[in-house]
Amino acid sequence: MALLGRRLAVAFPDTLLEEKSSLRDKTVKLGIVARACAIYGVDVIEVFRDQKGHGELAIIRKVLEFLETPQYLRRRLFPLDEALKYAGILPPLRIPSHKPMVPVRGLKLGETREGVTNADGTVDIGLEERARLAGSAKPNIRLTVKVESKSPLTVVPVARESVQDYWGYVVETKSVEEVFSERRFDLNLATSRLGDPISDRLSELRASFGKSAGVKLVFGSPSRGLFDIVGPDLVKKSDFVLNLFAEQHVETVRTEEAIFAGLGLVNTLMSEKA
Repeated sequence: MALLGRRLAVAFPDTLLEEKSSLRDKTVKLGIVARACAIYGVDVIEVFRDQKGHGELAIIRKVLEFLETPQYLRRRLFPLDEALKYAGILPPLRIPSHKPMVPVRGLKLGETREGVTNADGTVDIGLEERARLAGSAKPNIRLTVKVESKSPLTVVPVARESVQDYWGYVVETKSVEEVFSERRFDLNLATSRLGDPISDRLSELRASFGKSAGVKLVFGSPSRGLFDIVGPDLVKKSDFVLNLFAEQHVETVRTEEAIFAGLGLVNTLMSEKA
């Protein structure tokens, strides 16, 4: 879970990679986004369709999901794919769910791990020995499990949301309308160079963060900001429209840079309410 148990989401268009021409550069950019989301504890990444751009949803989703998956499960869940050609050059996320492969004696009762189900009713949780699953599930399904017994090695499924540690993000596909209409995250922050400087809304932001249980940050594409994508109704659809770089000293700010800055702001405001 995100800081202080609050849920945290990031949303951006499927045209995120439009200014990158090579697969390698696209992959590196996605690696930066994944690292930012992992560092600040993002629970959900929403990718929405930009109707006027050339979207690359398949690559975005595949690389982000690959990086979030524990290393010992990747061969099972991701067959050879051209989209993942350069994923090996990216730095690992090193989040709590990416646990090392250990012998059974190194496990702790109650320990949580990620696993993939097998046709025989067992689960691969990154050990030499397969664990028995208490319950049933279709094969080749990823699930979160808790070690119930070491002899015999038995695990039980648990809800991902119940894990106390930050357990990674999930990637969801949305329409732009859904990004702003769904209220799983009760505070929606849109970002735009045409938005209000943070300093002008700081007291309101602090008050809103004090009452919110979930926050969503929404970003535009490299060539089209949210006002271009959503239109003037962006102000009505968002709780705040913020300019994260009111005094920027470069011609343009890249989306991955804005994601880092926006999440840093959210982290600071959440920490103030600790």
